[in-house]
Amino acid sequence: MRGAGIIPTLEQLATSEELVGFNHIPANAHFTKGKRSVTPRGVVVVHQQAMVAEGIAAALATFPGIVLIAVTTNSAEAEALGERADAVAIDQDLQGADDSATRLRRKGVRVVFIGQGREGDEGIQVSLEAPVATLAAALVPGAGNGNGASNGNSLTSREREVLGLVARGMAAKQVARHLGISPKTVERHKGHIFAKLGVSNQAAAVHVGMAHTRGAQ
Repeated sequence: MRGAGIIPTLEQLATSEELVGFNHIPANAHFTKGKRSVTPRGVVVVHQQAMVAEGIAAALATFPGIVLIAVTTNSAEAEALGERADAVAIDQDLQGADDSATRLRRKGVRVVFIGQGREGDEGIQVSLEAPVATLAAALVPGAGNGNGASNGNSLTSREREVLGLVARGMAAKQVARHLGISPKTVERHKGHIFAKLGVSNQAAAVHVGMAHTRGAQ
């Protein structure tokens, strides 16, 4: 399967003339998750391997607040579809992914890279090794975490360790040496932290994470 494929069941959601996102989500729609109301967000999944893209899309569709708009294997189509979505999950190794992601972010679309080992803090990254809930929370903060994506208590002990060292001003390579792990592993942990806290960069992660740490004391 090449190119974009609209998820058939989404047509059932187009019951109102006032629609948002990709014209599949009623403007007044919401999902209830526990005691919280989660506003649905349209998501596009992009991966160079169609089977992987479809698998990710099917898994994300099980989370309240996420409405799958389309699945594609092409960055140009992803950009066109993404302009009418709230968030896009894109394979970081897909040709043209970086340029498409940059343009989408400028238009206010949340972009999450699927993969690992990216340098720097540009954008949010979630490894294919991570649970799909991590990707869901990165795309739609609150969707993948029952306590909300900005809950610092959802971080693992290692992630809190990494965040603490980053807060002290250490670069990824310094954190790696301090913990005896590889810089790539540090970047993967940072990606998980960004996703769980619902932030897009290191400074925001430190601010949110430390705020939760102080609140728990």
